Amino acid sequence: MRNKTNHAVHVGILVVLLISMVSALGCGGGGAQSAAGSPAPSPTPTPAPSSASLSATPSSVGFGSQVLNTATTQITKITNTGSVAVSITQDTIAGSGFSVGITTPINLNPAQSVNVPIVFNPAAAGTVNGSLVLMSNGATVLSVPLVGTGLTPLAHSVDIAWDPSTSATLQGYNVYRGTVSGGPYTKISATLATSTLLFTDTTPVSGKQYFYVVTAVDTSGTESAASTQVAVAIPVP
Repeated sequence: MRNKTNHAVHVGILVVLLISMVSALGCGGGGAQSAAGSPAPSPTPTPAPSSASLSATPSSVGFGSQVLNTATTQITKITNTGSVAVSITQDTIAGSGFSVGITTPINLNPAQSVNVPIVFNPAAAGTVNGSLVLMSNGATVLSVPLVGTGLTPLAHSVDIAWDPSTSATLQGYNVYRGTVSGGPYTKISATLATSTLLFTDTTPVSGKQYFYVVTAVDTSGTESAASTQVAVAIPVP
């Protein structure tokens, strides 16, 4: 069997950073003298505690182009890169069609990570920019930019062609289609004439994969075993 179809794809990315600092306490000129006449010791600055710090890998998530009402998931790995434990007490996601699959609170010790699944399921055509914001007790500790494009499905077709059967009692052919390799398959044609060696499937959906087989039927209604399977991936618009 032979088949034919067309293609297309796109993606986009951004970046973010978060930092904190403390100031040291120093002495003014002409400091006070001690009773013995020696300069009074300067106050020793107290080291600042290490600040909470999270990173995301990837630092931004791009979903490319997705057919409307077709969900796809990507994973971003959140890691505690600081030296103190961090409690993620709240997550907020912005952008139409984006959702996140975690339950807070999440506690991360230094160097500990958690995988966060982010879903994009566009309901309208066009590019959507969003973000996943992670907070600890009301303070933002990480923001992950998100971007994806919703595409209206376009009409596609697949031509299935096969070699003729050599059966002397041939009545015709049947064409079957499945969505899982190896079946099950569903018949998508009426029994075709013996002279027909091409069938066009006009119902494929963008972004899906299909598996086709053909059988021969004799005049008694007996159907042959299925032909070799052919896989066809339907591109997004």
